[in-house]
Amino acid sequence: MKTALHNSLAPWAVWLCAGLLLSGCSTQQPASPAANRVEHNLVSHTLSIDAGEPRVLSRPQRIIRVTEHKLHEVIELDAEGRQLSSRESYQTVPWANQTLTLIAEGQEFALQTDHEGAVRLNLLEEQFVDLDLNQLRAIELVARTNGNVVAEADLLVSRELRSLLQQAVPLIYDSLEEGDVDQWVSRVRQLEALGLSEESTQLENMLILLTIGDPELQFEFVEALDRQQAQDHNGQP
Repeated sequence: MKTALHNSLAPWAVWLCAGLLLSGCSTQQPASPAANRVEHNLVSHTLSIDAGEPRVLSRPQRIIRVTEHKLHEVIELDAEGRQLSSRESYQTVPWANQTLTLIAEGQEFALQTDHEGAVRLNLLEEQFVDLDLNQLRAIELVARTNGNVVAEADLLVSRELRSLLQQAVPLIYDSLEEGDVDQWVSRVRQLEALGLSEESTQLENMLILLTIGDPELQFEFVEALDRQQAQDHNGQP
């Protein structure tokens, strides 16, 4: 009887196992197709320098901007490496925190761009003091990447600017310790008269710091400066 029962259950057991196997297979996730990949191929890489207008400098200061340009070919490929699509991607970004080289009279000077790719050129900065201002006719700006991508720009120096620089440099950089209060006030006023209010204010602040150890001399300088400014305001010589 056990044999008969076993024989009668055997087909059902086979069908039950087969059903469980099929059910288990049906719950498995189908294999996902391989993802496509994207390649970026650099087509061109350039820099550009915006040195502002006009090209001829008439003032010591000028904002210079450097921009980086990249052109990529963007290619989409399937899992087998076949090309599905192609397009161009153009990117323009500031040349941020990089060294811009200024060349004048055969000498090189380093200028640093900020996070916006800009640098403020000021020919009255101390690093330019030793230039032969009488002979300064032009300056060259050079931006260069590690990959030897180069951009250049030229600026001309006007006769008026050369004259202004020749007057301003000694007023700013000649020794202050050898002068007296009247000479200090005169230097501050002359810079202001040349339209160099920033440099005039810097010199005034420097003199106040210089006399910080001598309150009497500092008071004399500030009083003389205030008196002269009041006279200038009232149109008195």
